[in-house]
Amino acid sequence: MAVAAEHGDTREVRRLMKEEGVDPDTVFSPEGLPLLAWPILTGNPAGLKAMLENGADPNAAELHPLQHTTRFKGRIRNNAMVWAAKADDPIYLRLLLDHGGDPDTRNSNGETLLLQARLMGNQWENVKLLVERGADVNAKSQSMAFVDEYAGLGGFMHTHWLLEHGARPEQYTIESIFWHPGDSKNPEWQRRCQQWLLQRGYQRPPMPDSYRRMREAFGFPTDEKDIPLL
Repeated sequence: MAVAAEHGDTREVRRLMKEEGVDPDTVFSPEGLPLLAWPILTGNPAGLKAMLENGADPNAAELHPLQHTTRFKGRIRNNAMVWAAKADDPIYLRLLLDHGGDPDTRNSNGETLLLQARLMGNQWENVKLLVERGADVNAKSQSMAFVDEYAGLGGFMHTHWLLEHGARPEQYTIESIFWHPGDSKNPEWQRRCQQWLLQRGYQRPPMPDSYRRMREAFGFPTDEKDIPLL
């Protein structure tokens, strides 16, 4: 089955599943890798599609061997959704979602798919796809709001998109939008974020020491009176 999926042999995938009774939902590697993830890792969307169209479960996962411990309580091993969220091409994630994949899946560390897509080379198309397909944009990983992954690093185009799609600005997000040094040559998206907040009644908070130190290190003004709104 793995070889057939890897090579996109749709007829063989169908034969194995329908005639031989191979159930990919029950086949995992010793590390817990589901069989459905194999065509994702080997780069064959046709193989993935064939498995899904013949009944493979996009959410199939093996329970984490340490699921009864405090750290891994209730956890599963990384399933195909996790691997698709980290992939360079969104076709894998789209296929899984089209066949009932859960956009709010978490990985074995309890982190959201949104965070997985962000950390793995900023797979922005995957982030957008997940949000558009119903992922909770306000779900946290290690108590951190997802929008802060962008706002805290000055990614204000992404921040603005997330705000427009339901992200709730918490204190750190607001501080970042108003006080992050941003891109002085192209402040447009930070300006839009500031305007988004002001239009909704959010006021500029006092500058936190962390941003004062950051601005000082990069040679930006540090006195609040010298930093006008964009």
